[in-house]
Amino acid sequence: TLVEAFILVGLVVFLFLGDWRSTLIPLIAVPVSLVGTFLFMQFFGITLNLITLFALVLAIGIVVDNAIVVIEAVHTKMETKHLKPMKATKEAMHEVSGAIVAITFVMAAVFIPVAFMSGPVGIFYRQFSITMATSIILSGIVALTLTPALCAMILKNNHGKHRKKTPVNKFLDGFRSEERRVG
Repeated sequence: TLVEAFILVGLVVFLFLGDWRSTLIPLIAVPVSLVGTFLFMQFFGITLNLITLFALVLAIGIVVDNAIVVIEAVHTKMETKHLKPMKATKEAMHEVSGAIVAITFVMAAVFIPVAFMSGPVGIFYRQFSITMATSIILSGIVALTLTPALCAMILKNNHGKHRKKTPVNKFLDGFRSEERRVG
């Protein structure tokens, strides 16, 4: 299930971002967050079981968000200001760092209180909440460190040239032209 979730995330990111370079960045950032989560699971004495594996599958979909925020911000800077990837990454990180921190804290705040529940239910979900919270926090750290470095190294500024449209944009353009023809 972890592999299937990882493949689905890669396909969805490719569909919406439209190039392999942009897709490669979350495909590197997500496993880094998950491997770090395994380290913290061992630190807290949490074992791999159905609950923690379920949390890890959910975490794949959640931790990719921070990387996508950074990539989209860098693409926007490259497109609007025609900057090189390094300069675009620096400018984008000045704008989205606060948002990344806020996303991370809000998402972690959803799961951390569950770790302090008492009784059988609290014991049951403690492993789930710690796994989710650590993966989300590590995702925020990766989005502030590794993802910008990968953006600066991997991305190319193709925005000055005629850029190939993503499959999603092609579909939407066809829908819009049909809408104009009918309307």
